[in-house]
Amino acid sequence: MILPQLELHKISNTFENMTHKHDNQYQLTIPMQGTCFFTHEHKPVTLSAGEGLILQPRDSHSFHIENGASVLIIRIKTLDSNNQSHRMPEEFRLRQTFDIGKVADYYQQWASELLVPDRLDPMAVDETESRILAGVEELLWGDSSRKTCRENQPGPDFHYSRVLEYIHAHYAEPINVDTLASMAMQSRYHFIRSFKSITGLSPYQYVLQRRVEEAKVQLKRTGKTVTEISFELGFASTSQFHRAFLKNVGMTPERYRNEMRI
Repeated sequence: MILPQLELHKISNTFENMTHKHDNQYQLTIPMQGTCFFTHEHKPVTLSAGEGLILQPRDSHSFHIENGASVLIIRIKTLDSNNQSHRMPEEFRLRQTFDIGKVADYYQQWASELLVPDRLDPMAVDETESRILAGVEELLWGDSSRKTCRENQPGPDFHYSRVLEYIHAHYAEPINVDTLASMAMQSRYHFIRSFKSITGLSPYQYVLQRRVEEAKVQLKRTGKTVTEISFELGFASTSQFHRAFLKNVGMTPERYRNEMRI
């Protein structure tokens, strides 16, 4: 599973790869079952289930597993020096022990989120990616990542007023979460958390809600088709429009229009 800033791979049973490196990615390798026979910078490393290893960019490595074993690999792209929220310090090169049950729960959650149809919407992808990165932070740093997040959550202020004004002016257009985060002067990850604490919705959910409210107006007052309304309001597809409308209103757009005409 590949997203703009990260990759998730679960490999099971017999597997072996050649020595290689990733120029701009950190790699977290966690054996879920059995043993992973790893080679890191030409040195053999044996990893048991739950014993993970974090590689820095450009570390040479290879590994193999045997039948009955499985391994989870998470690759995260390096970020520029102005965004420190997911940079991994050098000390994380060494092995770490992880709770396999917790890792498995996270993986199932991530896999489910990546299978939803709204992956076509860039804003939905941004939020999904941020939730996964937050989960990785939780696995690595534990409670300290939550504390850092709480310390970086501002109250409703001028910056968030600007964000809301921008959304209300541009909700029918493609909106980039990073653009909103820069307006709030936060990283994407902290922005999504802060926005939800202030509005009760994620940025993506808020935009969908605003689009649905305008769709209700157009369904009542115009003769535009559902498809026309869907694309004019920035939905990625008519099916996404139907899902969002049903979730927010409790009925399909067609039924809503018919009931408004009675």
